[in-house]
Amino acid sequence: MIKEKNDNVSVFEKLIRLIYPAKCMVCDMVLNEDTPTYICQPCKKSLPRYLKGFAKSVQTPYLDGIFAAFYYRDGVETAIHNMKFKSNPRLAQTMGNLICEELMQYQPLPEFDFIIPVPMHPKKKRQRGYNQAELVAKEAAGILNKEVHTDILLKTQNTRPQIQLKREERLRNLESAFTINNNTVTKKNLNRHILLVDDVLTTGTTINTCAKILKDNGFSYVYALVIAIAQK
Repeated sequence: MIKEKNDNVSVFEKLIRLIYPAKCMVCDMVLNEDTPTYICQPCKKSLPRYLKGFAKSVQTPYLDGIFAAFYYRDGVETAIHNMKFKSNPRLAQTMGNLICEELMQYQPLPEFDFIIPVPMHPKKKRQRGYNQAELVAKEAAGILNKEVHTDILLKTQNTRPQIQLKREERLRNLESAFTINNNTVTKKNLNRHILLVDDVLTTGTTINTCAKILKDNGFSYVYALVIAIAQK
């Protein structure tokens, strides 16, 4: 069952906005204090929607389907950059809402049991203060009425940013970077269907590596949900 989205602004959020006025995550325009998301209507309408539903790709053979809400350009690129690099974790709530709005247009959805965000190395997470994929996953999970598991898939090597590398270098960079937490994978987890969540899909190397590890450890189907996909 999918929960109805709550469009009300919490009392706590209103107090924050008294000190730090809510601004559109794309154009930086100050928003009305009752606006539930951090995006103005003109910017929302102009977002470059992907409009392809779940699809398989030869570049990600371990994924049973990938859903991207938007293309990684224009306002979407700006918003993701603001969320990741300008200490704006609250933007993840808006991102989660936006991708679920797109997702709901493609019924019926694939069956999955719970959600796993693509993990971040602990050192990098401490430096940034949060894992944006985890925050987006939690927001989407609240709407989709699913549990989020952050202790099954771990990143144990602090690798170089993938965006700086060519495809062959990306593969080498991720060798042994992720692992399964054997302390949390029990028999009840096996044969489950998983929804992996990440922010941007460029070549798909990272999320495909995560899917391979999950399948190698007994999970049956792995789907991916991303905010945006880079144009080729």
